[in-house]
Amino acid sequence: MTLRIAWFATAKGTSSRLLFASTQAAIASGRLDAEIVVVFCNRERGQSANTDAFLDAVTAAGTPLVTISSGAWRRRVGGAVSRPGEALASWREDFDRAVAEIVAPFRPDVGMLAGYMLVTTPALCAAIPLLNLHPAAPGGPVGTWQDVISALIAERASSSGMMLQRVTTALDRGPIVSQCRYALQGEGLDGLWSAPVDAADRESALFRAIRAEGVRREPAFIIASLQALSGRIAAGDGLPAAVGSGPALDVTAAVEAALAGSLS
Repeated sequence: MTLRIAWFATAKGTSSRLLFASTQAAIASGRLDAEIVVVFCNRERGQSANTDAFLDAVTAAGTPLVTISSGAWRRRVGGAVSRPGEALASWREDFDRAVAEIVAPFRPDVGMLAGYMLVTTPALCAAIPLLNLHPAAPGGPVGTWQDVISALIAERASSSGMMLQRVTTALDRGPIVSQCRYALQGEGLDGLWSAPVDAADRESALFRAIRAEGVRREPAFIIASLQALSGRIAAGDGLPAAVGSGPALDVTAAVEAALAGSLS
């Protein structure tokens, strides 16, 4: 079954462009039986150089692109800014209804959130099964990738990972669809752990090295997960609808094999 994907990104940083390009390349080569039927971005041109570069890449790939600026929407309706830990502002539900309506004609099977910086509301979660890339292993830290790395350093963690989760209104707590794990020890890392490190220092060599370990696995992880997911949907198993409703797909071996192949 060819998996029809709606791709969601804010493209605040450069990794959004890498993830999109890597997934498109896997589709073009036949390694991933999928199609990105539409890309949605909650920014418009002129808001950010990184976002503009992402939008240029989507356009160059010939992928349908739709944009609605969440910032412009908020200003137009005079809405409040949503703060972490607080209930989402009321305008966010209306915004997500508009997003669902603009994506629906492309008939996606799933939505892939890769660098999408908005917390989704029930209006969007109910419209399409959404998957979110979270940069920690099951049971690991929640929050942004910066929060995750700081927590890993504070815990002096020996391993980390990443997972795709079914998006729910409980932030970073949805059912786990797939996962992979990797060590935070070994060549290039052991020496960094031995030196005194401040977990709050996001410019430290250890912080950057841990980030690099995740970033280099993310494209392979998304590709392996989506391919396995395509098979799961074709078999009629679908996506986990609740925590514990089905075993997570462990794609660690596929991810490490892909990295080994790229280095050989």
